Amino acid sequence: MKVLIIILLATALTACASYGKRVDRNYADKLQKGVTTQAEVIGALGQPMSVSYNSNNEKILHYLHVKSQAKAISFVPIVGLFAGGADTESTTFLIIIDKDTGLVKDWNYSQSNSSMDTGVTAN
Repeated sequence: MKVLIIILLATALTACASYGKRVDRNYADKLQKGVTTQAEVIGALGQPMSVSYNSNNEKILHYLHVKSQAKAISFVPIVGLFAGGADTESTTFLIIIDKDTGLVKDWNYSQSNSSMDTGVTAN
C-alpha cells in the first residue's frame, strides 16, 4: 500500500506541463512607448514565439506561456475516471513595434485561467 501511495504522489507532483516563456506583468508596465527598442525587448525576453504584421505593416512580437497542472483527483483510482481534469493558466504578451522607428508603439498583456474536466462525466 505504501508503494502505491508513493507512486501516486510522485505522479501527481510531476503531472505539470508548461510551454513558452512567462512574462511578468511588471515588465510590461515598465515598457516605455516611443523609447524602448525592439532590441531591448528581445534582450530582456528572448526571441518571441512568433512575429506577425498588422494592416499598418507594423511588427507584432508574440510571447505566450501556457502552464497546465493535472488535478490531484485525476490520479485516484476509479474516482479519477469520473472527476479528473486539469487547471490551466495562460499569458499572452503582444508588443507592437513602430515600423519607422523600431520602438515600442503599444502592447497588450492578457492572462486567463481555466479548468478542464476529463473522464466519463465531462461534457
